[in-house]
Amino acid sequence: ETPFFLDLSIVCVVLITRFGFQSVDLVGGAIGTRRDLARCKLITYYRASTNRSRSAQVDWFIAELDIEDKIKYVKMDMGQEEHKDPAKNAHPFFKVPCMKLDDKNETVIFESANILGYLAKRFDGFDLSEEQRREMESWTIWLNASFIPAVVNEKTRERGYESLDILENILKTRDFICTFNKFSVADVAVTYLLSSLARLLPGFPNFEESHPALAAYLAKNQAREAYQKTLVAQA
Repeated sequence: ETPFFLDLSIVCVVLITRFGFQSVDLVGGAIGTRRDLARCKLITYYRASTNRSRSAQVDWFIAELDIEDKIKYVKMDMGQEEHKDPAKNAHPFFKVPCMKLDDKNETVIFESANILGYLAKRFDGFDLSEEQRREMESWTIWLNASFIPAVVNEKTRERGYESLDILENILKTRDFICTFNKFSVADVAVTYLLSSLARLLPGFPNFEESHPALAAYLAKNQAREAYQKTLVAQA
């Protein structure tokens, strides 16, 4: 007579094959879809060999997601211009960061905001609506496309600094940037880039004096274990 748990496992496999269930719990374990079982390749992540690039915010988010075991790291010495070698870097314009995905086409994605958005949608596990995800990604895009270009240009810097007042008012009313009020990829991007600019850009506002809610927000996020692991311990 066939043991009960073997009968159950056969039923589970049939269900997965027929209906493509995401997962079926079985005696404390789980059986994934055929696609997930077949997907054993790693995501190849091309990054700078130091934390002095936008690769660092991607590193931080990977640690937050606890997916280091799904990533193959390719670190390049920017001083030696290793990133310009097409044999070492999959980026079409030979910059970092970029990722070669684990799909059958080995799709290459680049631009840090785009990479962060991809990782969030695939791995963060949040039960968010499409509108909430668009809100989250709006912050990462705004930082890279609007805020940073404004503050690094002397002619538009003051206008860029005015955005900090808006952030201050937002953070007086909630703990995190997005209206769903959870730590998310938007907070990774905001914290990393504002902290970097405060360190690197002459005349950048002293948040503790001018924007206390923003200062407290940055300090709280910088105290997170994943931040300390990737941006402090490896500095």
